[in-house]
Amino acid sequence: MNSTEIDIKKALSLKDEGKFEESLEILENLFNKDPDSEEIKKNFIDVLFAYGSYLNDDDYSQEHQKALELFNKIIEIDPNNYRVLYNIGLTYFHLGKMENALKSCNEALKIKPDYKHCYYSIGLIYEVIDDWKKALEYYEKALKIDPKYTYALSAKHHINQIIENRKAFAEPAPEENKALEQLKSLLKISKRIRIQMIQDLLKIENPKLLEILIDWGEKYKFEIDGDFLNINKDTLPELLKSIDNLEEDLKS
Repeated sequence: MNSTEIDIKKALSLKDEGKFEESLEILENLFNKDPDSEEIKKNFIDVLFAYGSYLNDDDYSQEHQKALELFNKIIEIDPNNYRVLYNIGLTYFHLGKMENALKSCNEALKIKPDYKHCYYSIGLIYEVIDDWKKALEYYEKALKIDPKYTYALSAKHHINQIIENRKAFAEPAPEENKALEQLKSLLKISKRIRIQMIQDLLKIENPKLLEILIDWGEKYKFEIDGDFLNINKDTLPELLKSIDNLEEDLKS
């Protein structure tokens, strides 16, 4: 085993231990010395992606800006990496930069036109910016690729309910409705959500917020973890159905 192989093995071991910074330092040095090595490049990209995904995961630190830097580093090395472009789109979504999120997801689709997850995420982006027609269009595109795609089926049903119950295409939704639909979209794409984000979105005071969170905890097994609300994916569909009932509370 030569010195490069030893260094790669050490870097991968550090990654497995969660020591991403140390792992990347070794691999970046190797890559700078030999940028034409496919083995070095592959491992460097893999660790960059693993660290970015870790930081971008709602179960951890939510360091989305740092994740974005790591993903963009991969694109500098491998511009046609559609998985990374898609994850850049998700990161922008978490940062609330929907225009950038849409652009990155569309770039991913240019490279892999049958990427169902990308169509679904674009649908969510359009939900957040209140373009129901476009959201439905992209959920249907995801379902053309995979007719049993659970998330897209659920999202399509949700949009159809909006169309049927509120005539959303003809009449603009009240501000309360827009806030609730944005909250639903964020809940669907997240594993945990910052409590302050919920409060800012719904524009409610602390006592009312606490009342809502306690209700969600008791009925749907959601848990408060410091500044975050952990989302129970098993009960999320039932919660999403109940969120419309918040409308009257928001008015009071």
